[in-house]
Amino acid sequence: MQIYDINLDTDIILGSSGYPSPKIFLNCIKILKCQMVTVSIRRLIKNEDNNFLNLIKKTKCRILPNTAGCLSAKEAIVTAEMAREMFETDLIKLEVMEDDLTLKPSKKYTIRAAEALIKKGFKVLPYTTDDINFAKSLKSLGCKVIMPWGSQIGSGRGLENPKKLLKIREEMPDLTLIIDAGIGRISHVCETFEIGYDGILLNTAISKAEYPEEFARALSLSMEAVKKSIKSGLIPKRNFATPSTTTIGIPFKK
Repeated sequence: MQIYDINLDTDIILGSSGYPSPKIFLNCIKILKCQMVTVSIRRLIKNEDNNFLNLIKKTKCRILPNTAGCLSAKEAIVTAEMAREMFETDLIKLEVMEDDLTLKPSKKYTIRAAEALIKKGFKVLPYTTDDINFAKSLKSLGCKVIMPWGSQIGSGRGLENPKKLLKIREEMPDLTLIIDAGIGRISHVCETFEIGYDGILLNTAISKAEYPEEFARALSLSMEAVKKSIKSGLIPKRNFATPSTTTIGIPFKK
């Protein structure tokens, strides 16, 4: 998966919060052969959690800082600047929410923050809804990676509007598109790749599973399976029945 000038060997970005223990978190990374994890800068600033920061560095994964918890463009910009200083990276997962209840990405403030951050030299990975115009606006600013939601954060409802997500894919063939939020089942992961998306970012589906490591193993197997199936050449969907056997040679059939 291509993230600006970084080429990852895996198509999964893993969230880093809510795991039952540091050991389980590290095991999930190992099982998935994950090469990039996302970290909330506000969590680090608020808790001053050096143990957590050391744990993240111990993974040896590339760190993708995020601006989770920001409700304005100004907050997101300041948080991104702090992230660049802390982790010495221009990558930033941009999250600007409309409110604390729905955690829906704010179109207005996300676009405003993205424009400012790109001018400051950041490589922005914006979190969006499945609104095609939202995605187009960010592409026009220079975002090369866009991360639409499948459904609301932590909902586990999967891809609620696959047609909208497919439209984004079809109209933006040159961008890296990653489904971020809403994944709760292995079937959701398979659907993501079957509609042509490049990767997934997930946290809750693994960290809140009853047995996170088992879910990670299942996820690893499903990723291999869905990619093999796509390479096999999937049959097209049709709106009408097509017989699987020939009628040639059948009595009374012309």
